[in-house]
Amino acid sequence: MARIPQDFIDQLLDRTDIVSLVDARVPLKKSGTDYAACCPFHDEKTPSFTVSPTKQFYYCFGCGAHGTAISFLMEYDRLEFRDAVDVLAQNAGLEIPEDAQTQAPSGPPRDPLFDAMNLADRFYQTQLRRNPDVIDYLKTRGVSGAMAKQYGLGFAPDSWDALTRQLRDSASGARAGLLIERDGGGFFDRFRNRLMFPIRDTRGRTIAFGGRTLGDDKAKYLNSPETPLFHKSDHMYGLFEARQAMRDLPRLLVVEGYMDVIALAQHGFANAVATLGTATTASHLTTLFRHTEEVVFCFDGDAAGVRAARKALDQSLPVMRGARRVRFLFVPEGEDPDSMVRGEDGTQRFQAAIDAARPASAVLMEALTDGLSLDSPDGRATLIEKARPYVNALPPEAFRAELIGELAQLARLPADDLRTMYARTPSTSSAAVDKGSTQQKTRVTPVSRALSLLFADSALAERVRDSAALREADTPGATILAEAIEFFAQTPNVSVSQWLERYREHRFFDRLQELAATTPPGDAESRAQEFDETVARLGSNTASLASLRRRYDELVAQQNRGPLDAAAATELQQIHQQLRRYRQQTG
Repeated sequence: MARIPQDFIDQLLDRTDIVSLVDARVPLKKSGTDYAACCPFHDEKTPSFTVSPTKQFYYCFGCGAHGTAISFLMEYDRLEFRDAVDVLAQNAGLEIPEDAQTQAPSGPPRDPLFDAMNLADRFYQTQLRRNPDVIDYLKTRGVSGAMAKQYGLGFAPDSWDALTRQLRDSASGARAGLLIERDGGGFFDRFRNRLMFPIRDTRGRTIAFGGRTLGDDKAKYLNSPETPLFHKSDHMYGLFEARQAMRDLPRLLVVEGYMDVIALAQHGFANAVATLGTATTASHLTTLFRHTEEVVFCFDGDAAGVRAARKALDQSLPVMRGARRVRFLFVPEGEDPDSMVRGEDGTQRFQAAIDAARPASAVLMEALTDGLSLDSPDGRATLIEKARPYVNALPPEAFRAELIGELAQLARLPADDLRTMYARTPSTSSAAVDKGSTQQKTRVTPVSRALSLLFADSALAERVRDSAALREADTPGATILAEAIEFFAQTPNVSVSQWLERYREHRFFDRLQELAATTPPGDAESRAQEFDETVARLGSNTASLASLRRRYDELVAQQNRGPLDAAAATELQQIHQQLRRYRQQTG
């Protein structure tokens, strides 16, 4: 993603009215000081989706969707960040600065890399048309000319420098992953004697290649390396083509190979995509759910396929909010989607397999109960603990409630009791689930409380005379609070969304958006008083903490010189306990 100057983002959001932007896509009705509608991101009959003209922010109380104008376009129009900025810039009559159009976050310009990719793409496609043997191979695999053209298939000749001779800028070709630099100088082609599959981003630009060997190479498939254009854990093969074929994607099928994607598309399943030689990541899931509400993973039915399904399930749970669904299709042993769809009645068989795909809850329950005896109290207690990290990884919505209900039946406990147990601090578990559980994310600390109060009324920032003490605090998020106070104090009447966009790449961005979506109770006066008291307490704690640490260091230094007397030893122990309690309260 190209780096776009923050002052341009500020200007863009200043000229964008999120109410008008959302209303053009989802009709809004006035509701007090805000606007409301039925949420466009999940099914509902009673409006729970609100848009705040003051904060320039949207939030759904039903599914938890939230964000700025840029976030809304990314979710609703299924755009990448850069594309969303492009749309808003066109609407506002602004031009993105030239340096933002050509520069990556760091390093040299990316345009020469795209130029190299485009040239390579054309070269490989031309070579395919000139090689009847490769065309015959595609015919034996059942790939039509139309499919080869739609997916831009090509051929890399069996030569060390066929592409190298075509590229005027060899250094850019190497940075794009097309060439490899020789130890003694010069370059040679990375892909040789391979059927080439261009990998495209959501704008249709070729950013990488996958190559299937047509010779005796040990590596059957070879993918482009990581480059400034391509990060394999973020991209999916076939997603651009699926979006071109189907404007609305009711579901996306995730398969393992390039040929699976093309075969399914040729037989009427144009909504198939593939990971690029890596397991499904959280980034993949975020991308997939930006384009659909249902993801169906297709895996082999053997033990390896089951393990892959469970890994994909682990990544899916934290993003399964609202109407989002994940299901698993296990292909019969000895087959893959390619062979299955080409067989007798293949289209009908594969559609029936999709319809019968197992829901995520069934796969999860099978994994949790594997090897357990639920007839014994120990077995049921083990089930409850095994399930804890999975339950806590889920957003607090319908699927989480349903899962707790199923677990309650198996554990022979009331669902409310189980819900209370999971609300407590989770125990250590070896389950491979995202450690950022809902419990941790929703904890209310003094800093998060102060931020939510500030987001509700940014004028509160002017009441803070000195935020320096907050910057010196060890309390998590205190520095961010200080930055927010200083920002709103120096730039009054600026929307919360402008401040939030400064933290889009920050690891706490989602949490900050959650705080911006909250509406603290009480009137303006009581909120202001609570804000003053919270900030003062944080500053006071910082001063007393600094004093404690100075005394602690003095006593430790004294102890290093010789034994402490009874009074000093007791004091050191007390200070140590105070510091530990402080870390527990604020950590």
